[in-house]
Parts: sequence; C-alpha cells; structure tokens
Amino acid sequence: MALEIVWSKRAENGYDKILRHLEEEWTEREIRNFINETRQFLSLLEKNPHLLEPSQVRKNIYRGPMNRLTIVTYRVKPRIKLIELLNVRSSRQRPLRK
Repeated sequence: MALEIVWSKRAENGYDKILRHLEEEWTEREIRNFINETRQFLSLLEKNPHLLEPSQVRKNIYRGPMNRLTIVTYRVKPRIKLIELLNVRSSRQRPLRK
C-alpha cells in the first residue's frame, strides 16, 4: 500500500537550495541524475515508509540518507496514509542539533 508524500515548506526550500548549488557548480547531467535519484527514493519511500532509521526521541519521525550527499527527515502519518517530508538538506552542511 503506497502512502502519499507531501513536502513541507522547509523541505521544498532545502531541495531548491541543493538544486541551485548544482546549477551553479555542476553540469546538467548531474542535475538530471540528482532529480532521478530523488524520484527513485520517493518511489521507494511511498511503498516502504519505514525505510530509514527511526528517531529515538520522536514517534513516527525517520531520518537518513536519500543518496550519498543528501539527508532527508520525514514523518509517517499512518492513519491518514501520508508521509510528510520535513527537511531535505545536503550532508555537507553543518550537522543539525539532535
């Protein structure tokens, strides 16, 4: 059973920031690869909402790598069959506080 994925404003901004960086520093090929990797990850996530490591502190929050250079945080809302992407960020940024 696939769950619907929605993006928070913070996740959208983080994803856009990564795309802007790729546009400035890399080629169209890398941008296309990143977009395809994102689509593949989201397709997997729809079918396997518990794909990444669960938070030890918060219920139904998961965090981990989307690919080598991107970290994603999301919340699973099983009652309404929804996955909310909370944050998408580059793994090269300074670490988040726990």
